[in-house]
Amino acid sequence: MADTQTKLQKYSAPALEKGLDILEFLSLSDVAPTLSQIAHGIGRSKNEIFRMMIVLEERGYIERRDGDLFNLTSKLAVLAGERTDNSKLAELAEPFMLRLAEETELSNHLWVPEDRETLVVINSASSSQNYGVTVQVGYRTPFYPTSPGACFLSELESETARMLQLRRLAPDASETARAEFAQRADICRSEGHVALSSLESSAISEISAPVRDGAGRLVVAALTIPHFANALTDNRREFVLDKLKAAVAQFQASIATTMPSPRRSWSAAIPS
Repeated sequence: MADTQTKLQKYSAPALEKGLDILEFLSLSDVAPTLSQIAHGIGRSKNEIFRMMIVLEERGYIERRDGDLFNLTSKLAVLAGERTDNSKLAELAEPFMLRLAEETELSNHLWVPEDRETLVVINSASSSQNYGVTVQVGYRTPFYPTSPGACFLSELESETARMLQLRRLAPDASETARAEFAQRADICRSEGHVALSSLESSAISEISAPVRDGAGRLVVAALTIPHFANALTDNRREFVLDKLKAAVAQFQASIATTMPSPRRSWSAAIPS
């Protein structure tokens, strides 16, 4: 009676096994081996592993040094390393942010909550022009009274909820000022963007658009384009807005397929 095959034997993947053999051998090597030494070390011929070596090199898992010596790159360590929601969002956003900066010739940056009162920039794309406003990664700003803050506040559906949150975020602001900011958030919710003066300079206007999660309920980030308020004509402003909203739509589609629930709501624990 024939021996019953194990699941591993039944569903073997010879090409994958060769690739893993190569990676495991290189991880244990104290020196960079040649192709012949790798083949001998894993019990295969050079012809068997030649194409696999080419693929691993092209994909960035191994690199070739002088004298046709091979070693592992840091790619496996990067893939195995712990990645936060913010690092994933920053990575996903990068191609859309770079394209947006190229198309508008203006810089843009991505805000996320650092805590329930502060926002932080996790990615930034510089303008292609010599002169522009650039915000560095790690820069922080309060939720109130900023345009990215209004984007996050727009997550709340009711005016009552927005005002309740603002009383906590801005206890020293007047009720009128809080109401005006809440109205900005409501406009952002309906129109998909908001523009407010920068806290750094009233000459700088910041146009922000909320980036929502896969379900479209929570605001997980705010994408912002800063510019000098008198630098753009009305026609140019509409062009910039269109490009900003297009970038956000593409970014949201990417989030929906790769990070359907990237973080809990920043406003989930509103005090009663």
